[in-house]
Amino acid sequence: MTRRIALALAGFALALAPAAPAHAQAQNYQPVRVDLTAYAAYASADATSWGGGAALEAKYNATDHLAVGLRFEGAGFVTQSVTVGSGDTTSVEQGARAVSAYSAKADWYFGSSSTRPFVGLGLGYYRIGAGTQSASSGGTVVQTAVAFRGFGISPQVGVNFGGFRLAATYHLVGGDDMVVAMQAVGAPAPTEVTLAKNFFAFEIGGTIGGRRTSGLP
Repeated sequence: MTRRIALALAGFALALAPAAPAHAQAQNYQPVRVDLTAYAAYASADATSWGGGAALEAKYNATDHLAVGLRFEGAGFVTQSVTVGSGDTTSVEQGARAVSAYSAKADWYFGSSSTRPFVGLGLGYYRIGAGTQSASSGGTVVQTAVAFRGFGISPQVGVNFGGFRLAATYHLVGGDDMVVAMQAVGAPAPTEVTLAKNFFAFEIGGTIGGRRTSGLP
């Protein structure tokens, strides 16, 4: 399943190249670039989540300004405590939530100096799984297992300072938010807590390849 999705995204990324001029290769930059970044991430819903991850982007410089390729990434989140029940309440800590994504990616670079702002857009397949819960007081808590698989987009803005890269990315994943049902002992009904699938990431990293090959200013 994952292999078929990766192949489909690769085909989509390569299909973007013909939109460039006929020769479809950068004239003043190396044709292949690899961007490696680590990021801090934030997701907000009923329970706020904080986390971090890493991403690898392998791309082809179709023109001096357009790069197309694939992005692979993984992230983990820890969620703040949630109060469940009434009266004898139970404070619950969610253990962890894992996110992985495989995306077709296109970046547009402005200017031709060593410092180049850019905007990017990814279209990808996301897998999200929620971790376990533990009760700190008031009895045990039962959590229904939750998982999500689906598609999303990831608009991005950033700057390349030569081989150094900064970017901000928002991951907008399709479908409804994930809902976890938790019930404390003695509570009349479960409490539903929303966990956001969408998240914001601030990325920092570097670029291998894709450098200028001419004497541009």
